[in-house]
Amino acid sequence: MNQKNSLGLNSCFMDLDDPIELFKIWMSEAEKKEINDANALSLATTNQKNEASVRMVLLKGINKKGFVFYTNLDSPKSNDLKKNPKAEMCFHWKSLQRQIRIFGSIAQVNDEEADTYFKSRPYESKIGAWASDQSKVIKKTEEFLKPHSLAKYSTGLFSE
Repeated sequence: MNQKNSLGLNSCFMDLDDPIELFKIWMSEAEKKEINDANALSLATTNQKNEASVRMVLLKGINKKGFVFYTNLDSPKSNDLKKNPKAEMCFHWKSLQRQIRIFGSIAQVNDEEADTYFKSRPYESKIGAWASDQSKVIKKTEEFLKPHSLAKYSTGLFSE
């Protein structure tokens, strides 16, 4: 039997020409069926040595410009993106037997949008972001206990 037809893929594209609209429909389906974090995606970047790095982030929005996620501006992924703004993301929705890959260039949102997002977060999440030196090795307890400045956020917007 044809694999495409056995999974019902002929009808799942709904004759839509706009991939963003199709993604929104699929995301809505995933939000109803996935056990945890339908908005979780793997984000792949490369560092200055052209070494690939992939990690999980959460999709926080989607608009005509692309897909939005936030990260600490001093994180390894943010530093990778400063050197090479090309990246790829992959959503895997096991419950839907669907995987979506998206690639393009990342651009930083403006400060107002980042501040609005940060203010919308629960208090505990704000504290966690403020206190976190994302992905940095802590050598001594004193380093963990010293005061930190507010974490700054950037976002990924995929658009071609």
